[in-house]
Amino acid sequence: MHTVRHHLENNSAECTCKMYEREGIPCRHILWVMKEKGLKSLPAAYIKTRWTKAPMNMPMFDLGGNLIEDTTKMEAVKKKVGHLWSEIFTCVSMAENNEDCLDDFMKLIDGFKQILLSRGNLQAFGDKGKQMETLLDCPVPEEVTILDPNKSKNKGTQKRIKGKREHATEQHQKPLRLCRTCQQMATHDSRNCQDKVGY
Repeated sequence: MHTVRHHLENNSAECTCKMYEREGIPCRHILWVMKEKGLKSLPAAYIKTRWTKAPMNMPMFDLGGNLIEDTTKMEAVKKKVGHLWSEIFTCVSMAENNEDCLDDFMKLIDGFKQILLSRGNLQAFGDKGKQMETLLDCPVPEEVTILDPNKSKNKGTQKRIKGKREHATEQHQKPLRLCRTCQQMATHDSRNCQDKVGY
């Protein structure tokens, strides 16, 4: 049993289960009370910023308090890049059956690549190491040593499948016992006796 206290002046509620205080999500007890009171939407006080898209539009800072990037600008750049890729793929699909068109398109792209490389402030696409060094604020190691994984002991963990000969030998070595169904001394019992009806 949980008790919910509902405040009419601002439509807020408190529940003794304390789920909202712990996790920031209104519990089912609060939601049930609000539904019974006829509320069509959740009060704004219960909508935390972390559950919305609002934090994505806020600037991001590193541990030193320096602005990393403007996320709104980053989203706009992502849209432009996506549109550019779409246009490139469209051009390639239009020219793929004509070798002259493909050659012309390659010349255009190579020419533009040379223009980009001639600008001093742009990095080459393959220079990921420098980008990682800038992001992590530490140099990439010259040599990386990868150790062999620890050997696992997997012998004897599973039962192997026995052959018919081995199975027959084991059955022959078993001591004889009295079967209650056929009343004979044998290696089977009444559960797996061949004289049993329906066996």
